[in-house]
Amino acid sequence: MLRFLLPLFALLLPACALAPHEYPELAPPRAVEIMPIRSDRPVVALVLGAGGARGFAHVGVIKVLEAEGIRPTVVVGSSSGSVVAALYAGGYNAAALEDLALRLEDRDVIDFTLFGPGRVEGEALQDYVNKALRNRPIEALERPFAVIATERATNRMTIFNSGNTGLAVRASSSIPNLFWPVIIAGTEYVDGGLTSRVPVPVARRMGAQVVIAVDVSWRGSRDVDAADVAIRPTTPRTRTLDFSARLESIAAGETAARAALPEIRARIAQAERGQRPRGSLAVTSLVTRDW
Repeated sequence: MLRFLLPLFALLLPACALAPHEYPELAPPRAVEIMPIRSDRPVVALVLGAGGARGFAHVGVIKVLEAEGIRPTVVVGSSSGSVVAALYAGGYNAAALEDLALRLEDRDVIDFTLFGPGRVEGEALQDYVNKALRNRPIEALERPFAVIATERATNRMTIFNSGNTGLAVRASSSIPNLFWPVIIAGTEYVDGGLTSRVPVPVARRMGAQVVIAVDVSWRGSRDVDAADVAIRPTTPRTRTLDFSARLESIAAGETAARAALPEIRARIAQAERGQRPRGSLAVTSLVTRDW
């Protein structure tokens, strides 16, 4: 009997592993119409790009921006950048983000499995993000936020800006052959970096006048060239899921962001001059302003 049951068991386990999960407590992620933000102050966007464990550098960039009083209005993320972007959009400041990064254990976000279409299921990452954000959907976060994913069948970019935040981040981070693809409303999604590693054009569509983009990928991204300021931290060359160099990556983000500060200030000042009514006084310092 055992001889017959073992093959059946081996067949059933992969089938169970491939079954889609349902999360009725939150509406699934959706791509709703993007409404550009209107403001009497420059709309600054922070775009955090793909790059696996090198995404810890995003935390270092945010530390420097916050220390300088530069607080972006809009946040966009792709792949590993979507994790930091979601938490930042959800209200975590630089100190809180760094604390999360340093306390993060592999098992908090990586759930290895022996069966299925990849070595990592991805549900742990989804649950980690949703728990950190108290199960708030994208539209309930403190900052306007969008996350990029890729339709697996068509290789088309999808912009999730509503619904289950953790599931959207999981979809955006699902590197093919490493993570399971994510099924949302009957469609399979994979890593957002496949269609846009640094989605600057999405931030423009959301109304950003000044786009600060962070590219932590090894190969670089053409999208980042469309940003007003491109920050390219020199991070350690680590494997996608190797968190051992997080301190070095955070420091690399800080170094690159400090070097970019003069350009960031100049771009924001330029945007403000473009909005200021004639005859108004010039701004002499941007450091203490919270954008």
